[in-house]
Amino acid sequence: MIRHAVRALPWGVLAVGAVVLTGLLVLVQRWPWTLWPLEGGAVGLVSASAVWCFDEPLAAVVDTLPRGLAWRTAARSLGVVVLLVVWVGVVAWTRSGLFGHAPDVAWQGVAATVGAGALATWRRSGGVGSPARPIAAALVAVCLFVALARPFEEQLTVFPYGPGADWAGGRLLWTVVALAGVALLASRGTAYLHRSGGG
Repeated sequence: MIRHAVRALPWGVLAVGAVVLTGLLVLVQRWPWTLWPLEGGAVGLVSASAVWCFDEPLAAVVDTLPRGLAWRTAARSLGVVVLLVVWVGVVAWTRSGLFGHAPDVAWQGVAATVGAGALATWRRSGGVGSPARPIAAALVAVCLFVALARPFEEQLTVFPYGPGADWAGGRLLWTVVALAGVALLASRGTAYLHRSGGG
């Protein structure tokens, strides 16, 4: 499984994503009150980078091989784990600029990645060989828009801002995102396992 992951994963994309999100959070640490929207951009970027792990451009070929989709998805999840380890490490490193809520920021990235990874896996189980590009683009665009414009701030706190913000509400929202991702996978579980050939 590890050998498959080493060969199949887009390590270049993951490396670039890790470097850029590190830069974004370092900027937030340096100027948190001014550049806080970049925190939302970093959340979008970590989840967008992760979905590339589930792309299989040669899906028509590999879907016929003995190793089923479930096995290959599990192997490819190694890249997601590596990226999330980097994410949590960078959040811990830059925690002085996160208004005392580094665990909440870390959870935003993890929850967004779980939701995005579930969506990509669901699309892949439906026969889409390369679901990452549209999902990744949407994630970055939506996260940046919400972080900058804050269109639902009074009703829904997506990216809490400042020590007095509704961090508990944001934590709840991101927990719902993660649970929705798990539910999405469960809703297609039978079809997914059937397509994987029990691999």
